[in-house]
Amino acid sequence: MSLRMALLTLISSGGPSSGYDINQELNGILKFVWHAKPTQVYPELRRLAAEGLIREQAEGPRGRRPYEITEMGLEVLGEWLTTTSADHSQRNETILRSFALWLVEPEEAQAFLREEMEYHRVRLRGMRVLRNGLDPSRPADRASMLGLEAGIRRLEAMVSWAEWAIDAVAAWPTDTDGEPAPKRRADACRTVADPSLLISKESRANDHEHRRRGGAHHHP
Repeated sequence: MSLRMALLTLISSGGPSSGYDINQELNGILKFVWHAKPTQVYPELRRLAAEGLIREQAEGPRGRRPYEITEMGLEVLGEWLTTTSADHSQRNETILRSFALWLVEPEEAQAFLREEMEYHRVRLRGMRVLRNGLDPSRPADRASMLGLEAGIRRLEAMVSWAEWAIDAVAAWPTDTDGEPAPKRRADACRTVADPSLLISKESRANDHEHRRRGGAHHHP
């Protein structure tokens, strides 16, 4: 999804909006969907206006100039909804970091997970407040409720996952193969620098298993 579609969606759903209003919305109702900095939003608004997809209204309170969507903008938005497929690519640093938590001590991993759990709980409370403020009699709000509910359920899942992960890490041994986290990190660095170390380690393990099975064979 491009930034322009996010902006057109916000302006069509929320009515005339200034750049400031849009940035507030991106940090609120659409925070879990799309992230953009003000330095990206304002130039894109100017491009949309130049293309005739939105128009700037007269200056309002506090010197703000709200934008409203045009008929052409609604057509572009409708075409995007009906002729293109959703982009399912996404990044999630929380999950990415979880794959590397074997490199730290269990207490450090749990501290990270608790921080993530609290972060998602705070966002979840905020999303529920936004949902409760919607007016089901407005078509745009009814559609917004669909998106907010998706965000709420995703956040609930992340909170549940973090709770489970904290308990899972609590069951980990205090070290792995007798090696503290700093030693594991050092070993990982050496393995990256010299992949033969990994092969040697696997070979030693295979030799040990072979000898163990051979000993069992000679002692029925």
